[in-house]
Amino acid sequence: MFGYIIAGQLPNTNFERVSETEFLSNLTVTSSALHIVVFVSEPFPEGYGGAIYFNWPNPEPTWQYLGYISNSKPSAIFKASQLKSGANGPGGSRQMFGVSAGGNQPQLGISALQLSEIEQLTAANDSSALTVSSNVLFVQTMLENLYNYLSSFAVTQQQMTASSEHWVKVSAVNQWYERFKTRMTNNPNFWKK
Repeated sequence: MFGYIIAGQLPNTNFERVSETEFLSNLTVTSSALHIVVFVSEPFPEGYGGAIYFNWPNPEPTWQYLGYISNSKPSAIFKASQLKSGANGPGGSRQMFGVSAGGNQPQLGISALQLSEIEQLTAANDSSALTVSSNVLFVQTMLENLYNYLSSFAVTQQQMTASSEHWVKVSAVNQWYERFKTRMTNNPNFWKK
């Protein structure tokens, strides 16, 4: 019913059913950068989804809630490498999936819940689902970097010398940047048209 992909590895669908609504898989991790794609291979019953939990073995092991998947959101990508610190994030619990958090392997757990229950959960502070908002942040940071870079070459009209190069007013770049930010804020997917 579920599967996952760890960056650089083949897809895995080996989940052990530990209760009527809980599924558990031990992960094989070969890198310190841990990105996990979790997906649904069969639809959930109407009104249900899967709350995704992660446990990294460390001195203070805790199941950390990462996010969810559902029929309308059949996959999600999570960056879980920073959860190695063992800090108890919101939704953290020592006992879930029929086992205490710990052991010698990272674990991924999925709990089938009603969507109304999932909406009440809060993701761990250090996990980050890669979402539209992270894309917006990336684009904004990239554009600010471009603007700052181009501005570093700015010269006044008196400083300009005869050259075969074309010149662009910094104010024109600034206007374009402001328009682009507005478009990204209003519709982060406008570029897909």
